[in-house]
Amino acid sequence: MRVDVYESVNSLDTQAWDTLAAHKSFYMGTGWLRFQEKMNPEQRCRFITVSDGGRLIAALPTFLTPRPANKHYNVAAMFPDAVSEDTYVLLVGGTRGYQSRILLDDDALSLEQRGIAVGLLVDQVQAMADQDADGVSWWLYFSDEDMELLRPWAQTIPRVLRGDCTIDLHGHSFEDYLAATGRRRQIMRDRRRFDRTGYTVRRRPLSELLSVAGDLLSKTQNRYGFDVSPQSMTNVLTVQNEATGNTGVVYECADGDETLGFCLAYEAGDTIYGRAVGFDYDRLRDGAEYFTLGYYAPIEHAYRSGMRRLHLGTSAYEAKILRGASITPLWALALGTRPWPSERAIEHNAAKLAEISALLPDGPRYENRVTSVLWHEFASLSRSEP
Repeated sequence: MRVDVYESVNSLDTQAWDTLAAHKSFYMGTGWLRFQEKMNPEQRCRFITVSDGGRLIAALPTFLTPRPANKHYNVAAMFPDAVSEDTYVLLVGGTRGYQSRILLDDDALSLEQRGIAVGLLVDQVQAMADQDADGVSWWLYFSDEDMELLRPWAQTIPRVLRGDCTIDLHGHSFEDYLAATGRRRQIMRDRRRFDRTGYTVRRRPLSELLSVAGDLLSKTQNRYGFDVSPQSMTNVLTVQNEATGNTGVVYECADGDETLGFCLAYEAGDTIYGRAVGFDYDRLRDGAEYFTLGYYAPIEHAYRSGMRRLHLGTSAYEAKILRGASITPLWALALGTRPWPSERAIEHNAAKLAEISALLPDGPRYENRVTSVLWHEFASLSRSEP
């Protein structure tokens, strides 16, 4: 197996990389990686590939940065006992999007070969960390599967950062979705409320609505305490649209020729990824606009087009659970150091699990909505050291 390191997305075989990424995460595809490259020119991006006989079989992006643009990737702020403010940090997986994955050709690799490929990726990451980041690499927002792959190199128990919400779309129609949620009455009430407003939903390329979407996105960001301007949000969406090859799709809430709200989504593999929403709140009519654009319209499109799931991301867990989502953990792990005692990680993981479990409605159909054996294991005080 051969290991190579590239300094830019533009140097990659993007088709081969995206073939690995498509069924793992949109946020690991070259479009989103290119967006991260463009948004923070201070960071050093390096992309590790492992090939066998000229075929790409494993890959991983890394970002060496003095100050992540997103505070939820700011390791010094998240783990102040582990990293000082003036330290260069080697982030593995990404700096935006909250969904990192180790990319492997699962179909072609045996279990033994997977372990060898992951070992080569880890060795290369740690060589970079030794050179540039005091020997420490930070793997943020990785999945259960990735934590299992990284067990041989872990010196302590990983910590849950957030829950990741996804609706698996069973059956063949919106009716099948309703049956699976157990919330038919609530969802149908939402649908009737929207119908009474007289709005229409249109599905359009992001490129057609960049300035409008930027304005609406700024209104939503301002509403939740982020001081941003319409122009700054338009600029972000423009860069994102260009980096992702104009693949973003907007579910638009239209009142005649006026746009009152939108949900931006991307598609990769068999999944629709909800990315951002924006609304003109002063003009809305209490028509369940958020759920219509962010959930029901993409789900209807998914059934029509053969997609099998809707990714909803982190936060707002209760609303997502009540509309059919399951929750899996997103983990933080540092290699090359012991950033926290295992006991502290266990307590943290148990508290996070209890917090999210408390949001689950009563009833047997909700008992398995937190779908992670590993989370229960890493929240158990009886668990031994890795």
